[in-house]
Order: sequence, then structure tokens, then C-alpha cells
Amino acid sequence: MTTLDQAPFSTAPIETPADMPRSGIVRSLTEGVRNYLVFLRRSAGVAFVGDWRYYTWMGVLTAFCLLGLNAYCKQFAHGLIVTGMSDEVSWGVYIANFTFLVGVAAAAVMMVIPVYIYGNEELHDLVIFGELLAVAAIFMCLAFVTVDLGRPDRFWHLIPGIGQFNFPASMLSWDVIVLNGYLLLNIHICGYLLYCRYRSRKPAKWFYIPFVFIAIVWAISIHTVTAFLYVGLGGRHFWNSAIVGPRFLASAFTAGPALIILAMQVVRRVTATEPASNGEVGPKGAGETPAPRSHPATLEDLRLLGSHLPELASVPQEAFAGILSGATVVEAGEGDVLLRQGEMGKDAFFVLKGRVVVKREEGGRYRITRSAGPGEQFGEISALAGTPRVATAIAEEPALVLRLPAESLRKLMKSSRMNKIIRSRMSERLMITDRALMMLRSIVQVSMLINVFLLANELFKEFYTRTAHVASAEYLFLGLHGHHALVPWIWTAVAFNLVAMFLLVLPISRSLKWLNVTCVLCIVGIWIEKGMGLVIPGFIPTPLGAIIEYSPSLNETLVCLGIWAFGLLCYTIFLRMAVPILQGRLSKANEPVSA
Repeated sequence: MTTLDQAPFSTAPIETPADMPRSGIVRSLTEGVRNYLVFLRRSAGVAFVGDWRYYTWMGVLTAFCLLGLNAYCKQFAHGLIVTGMSDEVSWGVYIANFTFLVGVAAAAVMMVIPVYIYGNEELHDLVIFGELLAVAAIFMCLAFVTVDLGRPDRFWHLIPGIGQFNFPASMLSWDVIVLNGYLLLNIHICGYLLYCRYRSRKPAKWFYIPFVFIAIVWAISIHTVTAFLYVGLGGRHFWNSAIVGPRFLASAFTAGPALIILAMQVVRRVTATEPASNGEVGPKGAGETPAPRSHPATLEDLRLLGSHLPELASVPQEAFAGILSGATVVEAGEGDVLLRQGEMGKDAFFVLKGRVVVKREEGGRYRITRSAGPGEQFGEISALAGTPRVATAIAEEPALVLRLPAESLRKLMKSSRMNKIIRSRMSERLMITDRALMMLRSIVQVSMLINVFLLANELFKEFYTRTAHVASAEYLFLGLHGHHALVPWIWTAVAFNLVAMFLLVLPISRSLKWLNVTCVLCIVGIWIEKGMGLVIPGFIPTPLGAIIEYSPSLNETLVCLGIWAFGLLCYTIFLRMAVPILQGRLSKANEPVSA
């Protein structure tokens, strides 16, 4: 046995970047680039692996993408004549989808604000999912703008400093800046946070927190600028209202979180496993095998932990005796349960060898919240708080696990470096809880009430005064001189919004089944209201009084379906890469040696 006066860790001074020779800095940069490329390669590789449901879903989306691409090739060859648009109605379903999706992208801020300003941990893991949705939505926005261009080969005129960019007079130039800027912000934030989770490192706040707060303001700006595109066209009286901007934000903060609620339930469903036939988690149920063997922990065990956890070297040597008091090493076989959900927590665990998966039971299904490898911990939250376990931990393979009493863990955390690493890893788990979904429900509830109230204000302004400018609103809601193509659509949207509003107010929407129905009503209702119900009536009647109705052509519809499929394909790939990283199943620790 190793004696206490033998130093188990190296005490050599750490070389700082300032002390490194130029060759050392180059090697460090080269290593960093290599690590990041390996991270990208492994993440991309995961996107092509799944079960039959995943391949079926991806196959269907790919088929729609190809149909949309074929339809766009026809449009590119023959021009916008193949669409239902004309000189009188020059914006159609392309811009309608663009307007809706800008709002979806902006809605990611409704998860960022509660987490980073008000410290709401319930939505912590959902932030990345919301920002990934924003990236996919911006991709679709840019695609819809591209297909709406009559000469897409001249898009370079939109690039600042290169084309004939009418900045700052043109609101369209502002829209180009805010959309692309928001895209870059979200790619940076998501990419950096996922890479840090992959490397099991605490993110440097200076490198992403400022961008988070910039993104909050930027998210509001992208939809406000989009609203100003309409409001600024003074000749189109239907859009010329100061209330359009607030309406855009209210509808965005309704539809966006509603989409995330549905997406997160899909993630929970596909990442969950059914319980074993005997009701226990894992292949070994209670009573089938004896408890895993264990023996008192020694300094050799701390040496082994220190080889995977360098921060342990900061713990004073004289503290090891107190830390080892009551500590044991558990020899777990594959499928052995190390702790169970609902039991009182008294010990924390550090993995020395092998791998342990932590699963949380919700609604009869088990969802992976964390996968711990050598040097990583689990069970520390309930051990420190003295509360029941919130999940069950199972050995995925034969493993050695250091079990520390809560008091020993507190002694270990007296080292500032160990305290920092342990507390930072407490948040490294994937928790999509019902409480988080209910928090998003509250956001949707308030936003829908505001959205309906603002719509009522707009209708009062239009129909009470009965000026000559009411013609567009009359065409939309009542029909005008026998033309009423949009009347069934807008009343469907109004009905969906009202039903969704009442369901959100009633306690029934706290049931996930009814909440899903409500979210679908919100999304469809707002898509109609701020899509076709906003864009098309602005062109009817024309400034000369003519009524030229618009309906999208089959080719136009196929292009739209293709772009939506492309966006869903991107979001699916993003989730497929992000979920294993957040669970800890894809990390630097389990990186192949050959990589």
C-alpha cells in the first residue's frame, strides 16, 4: 500500500503560453485544430447512424428535398412565370414562409433570457436546442429569399462592400445584415458550448457570454427589421401600422416555443428506452445477483482517478486521509445498478475504469441524462443536498467506481479547482423535464394572449373607422366584390388562435397530450395569420383599384415543401449530433486511439 508521504501526483510547474517557445505555440494551435476537426468528424459520423425510424424519417425528408430541388430547377430555367405571382402580387408564399420562419428563429431568445438573465436551470439544456432551431430556421429563411429572387445569380449585390448595397437607406439591406449576423452568432454559441461539453471543459464565459447578450438584442432586431420591411412601404396601407412590429414579436414568441415543445417531446421519445420486463432498469434486476463487490479505497485508487482528473493534483496531500475515510471502490459488472432513482443519496461516485450510464424514469420510460467515463462523477447532487436520487446509474461495461461519502466529497471540494470542476459538471446532463416544458407553455400562453389582443386592436382600427384603406382587410376577412379566396384561411387561423388561447388559459393544457394539440393549433394558426394572411392582402386591391387574386402554383408549393424538408433535415442532423454530446456518450474521453 502506498504511504501518505508519497506524492501521488506530479508537482512540476505548469508551463504557461507566455513561457512557451514559438514552436510550442504552433504545436498547441496545431493540436487544437486537429482536436476540433476530430470533433467535427465524429459529430458528423453520428448523424448517419440511427434505427429504422431515423432512416425512414431522413429518407422521406430527402425525397421531398429532391422534389423541391427539381421544382426549383424548372423555376430557374423558365423564371417566376411558373409561380402564381405576378406584377400585381409580387410577394407570395415564399415571403410568407420567410416571415413566419424569421419569427421562429427569433423565438430562441425566449429560452436564452430565462437561463442567462434569471438563472432558470430548468431550461438550461433547452437553450442549445432552441438555438439549433434558430440556425435551421435561418437556413430556411435564406433559402426562401433565394428562390424568390428572379435573378438569383445577382445575389452578390446583397453582400456588403461587394455589391450595390443601398445601406443604410434600404430596410432590405438591414435585413440581410441582421439575418446573417444572427446566424453567425448562433453557430458560434452552439458550436462552442457543444465542443466544450465534448471536451468536458467548462466554457470560458468571456468567449460566449457577451455573444449571448448580443444575440438577445439581435433576435428582437431580426423580426423587428422584418416588420419594418412591411411598415416602410407607405403605399401599402394594409401594412402601414405601428402595431405590426409588436404583433410580429408576439406571434414569434408563440410559434417558436410551441415548435420547441413538440421537438423536445420527439427527442425525449426517441432517446428513451422501455423498462425491462421485470420492471427494473438494465439487464440485472434486484435480487438476481448479489451486490457488487467493494473494498476500501487506497491512495492507489486516488492515483488512478488523478490520471483522468488532473484537478485532483490541487488537493493538499494531508487531506487524502480524511477523504479516503469511509471511501470504497465498487467492482461493478455490466448491468450492475450502482444507485436507484428515489433512494436517499448519501454517496457520490467517480468512475475509475469503464463507463456508467445514468437514466431518469419519466412516464414509464427511461431517458439517458448522463454517461460518465473515467474521471467523471455522478450522484453528487443528491449526495450534497441529502435528497432522493433523481436517476438510476448502471454500469454499461465492467467498471471500477470510487464511492465517496458526502462528507469526503465536501473535503475534496475544499480545493478551489476541484470545487470548480465538480460544480461545473453538475450541469452536464441532459434533462428535458416536464417542468421545462411547462415553463415554455407559460411563455406560449402569455405571448398568445398578447398576439390575440394586438390582432383585435388591428381589426378595431380597420373596421370601426371604415376608411377607404379598409379594402385590404375587408378582402381578407369578408371578401371584396365577389373575391374571397383568403376568407376561409383567415377565419381558420382566427379559430385556431382563439381555441389555442382558451386551452392555454385552462388547466387542461398542463397535460402533455392537450399541450401538443394546443401547440399545433398555435403553429398553424400563426403561419396562416402572419403568412398568407399578412402578405397577400397587402397587394389587394392594387393602387389602381384592380383585384388580382393569388394562389400558389404546384411548382411553387413543391419548392416550399422542399425548403421545409431541408430545414427539418438540418435540424434533425443538429439534434442527432447534439444529443449524444449532451448525454456524454460522445466525448473526448471515448475518442478512438487511432483518431
